[in-house]
Amino acid sequence: MWKKQLLKLSPQAKIALDNNLKGVLTPFSLSVKGTKIGAHNWSHGIKEQSGKYLSPENAVKAFTKKLTDYSDPNRPNGVQDVVLIMVTANDIDVFISQLERVSILLPEPTFKQAIDYAKSAKSLQDTKMVKTPTISSPAFSNNADITPGSARTMQSIMRNAQSMATAAKASNPMQAIQKLLKAKQQREQQNEVKVNQLLTTQVQIYSFADSGYLETAATKMHLNLPDASNVFTACVMFIGNNLMPIKDMLNDY
Repeated sequence: MWKKQLLKLSPQAKIALDNNLKGVLTPFSLSVKGTKIGAHNWSHGIKEQSGKYLSPENAVKAFTKKLTDYSDPNRPNGVQDVVLIMVTANDIDVFISQLERVSILLPEPTFKQAIDYAKSAKSLQDTKMVKTPTISSPAFSNNADITPGSARTMQSIMRNAQSMATAAKASNPMQAIQKLLKAKQQREQQNEVKVNQLLTTQVQIYSFADSGYLETAATKMHLNLPDASNVFTACVMFIGNNLMPIKDMLNDY
């Protein structure tokens, strides 16, 4: 069932990031393995110069069709975690604003493409309804690293902090302190903007999360859909054995 939720950095990730930046070694993995599919109003090479209407219902139809596409050689089998993150609105300015904030936390190509297309289409008057976007087949990629870009950034920052802390313990104390202070200053300058964005960004989204067979998820996906009056929609579906790092970013009001 779909839920309106806040997308933001998980409390566990915030604690690990803060600790590592302070030099307190705190191992924390944000890696995710699986596959993903995205769709938005202008998906898959649509060339018309007009905008395109896409309701949440029709976006979901495209995803459920792929979940039951047994001809797709890369379709995941067995019990899987399924998480969908949807940005949808009936006003293009609201749509763009939400997408920009979502892209800080989940810089997925689908969301970035939707931002670019939406900005280009904003001033155009001619719009057409997209009944159901066409997703190519095979739609699913092989099982791979689908860790969100923001998580990669955080892991890189934490690894660097851990390396500096380890070096300080292994070297001459005074030399290590000097090197650590210099490196710390450089890293802080480089990471300050990224860290602040990650720690403070939160945005309203619609989410769907289920664990089980894909056929079951496809059925549940039609429950409590966002309002059909929302004509701008961008959505990414993640599928994998364990999507907890993504689920942890979903927060109830």
